Amino acid sequence: MGQLIFYSLIGGVFSLIGGLLLLWNYKLVQHLVTPLLSFAAGAFLGAALLDLLPEVLENSSKPQPFLIALLIGFTAWFILERLIMTYFFKHQHQQETHSDHTESLPTLLILGDSIHNFLDGIVIALAYVANPALGLTTTLAVAAHEIPQEIGDFSLLLYRGWSKRKVVVINILQSLLTVPGVVLGFYLGQALKLELPFLLAGAAGIFIYLAASDIIPEVHHRAGHKQFFSVVLPLLLSLSWVGLLTF
Repeated sequence: MGQLIFYSLIGGVFSLIGGLLLLWNYKLVQHLVTPLLSFAAGAFLGAALLDLLPEVLENSSKPQPFLIALLIGFTAWFILERLIMTYFFKHQHQQETHSDHTESLPTLLILGDSIHNFLDGIVIALAYVANPALGLTTTLAVAAHEIPQEIGDFSLLLYRGWSKRKVVVINILQSLLTVPGVVLGFYLGQALKLELPFLLAGAAGIFIYLAASDIIPEVHHRAGHKQFFSVVLPLLLSLSWVGLLTF
């Protein structure tokens, strides 16, 4: 359990690094966000397709049930995201013209990140229960997307007038929610050992969704028509990195 809790704290450390980088040099960080997002997309894809899914299919003669579980994970995350966007963040796109709706935006952002960190902890623990080495790869994939995510969060909260100290404290508290997530995930994985491969396949589907639906479109949006090597190379680097860790 001690090693697992250590894994859960890695993502928090990475998220704090992202925020502190922004506070240290705003202009430099703005140039790094897009390559970091591309790196995170590759890390998620690599963890899903080079580590989680092969672990599930290794001893299975019938892959179809696990591929269905992957599809369920992908679809469930899409539905969850639509629910959040429709019922919690429906006024976010109006922030430039309807200031009366933006007072709650920082609270909603913090709430969303807190839930996200808690769920990250569950996924890390499920992977760890299946195979401690798999837990490490999953942890690194989760951590890879924390830096660009927290840079964006820090930017918004500072823009809303929050003090640097307050933003850092909130970030630390959010990151600690990964710990109860891994504790719950650990006991969930122990209780559902027979269903664990299906849960891992579902987690792979979530990772693929995050990379393909959330992160890569954001990379395209930020890079526009100008950048090629600065976004392609980080993705290839992270895929190679995860592959090296796996094999």
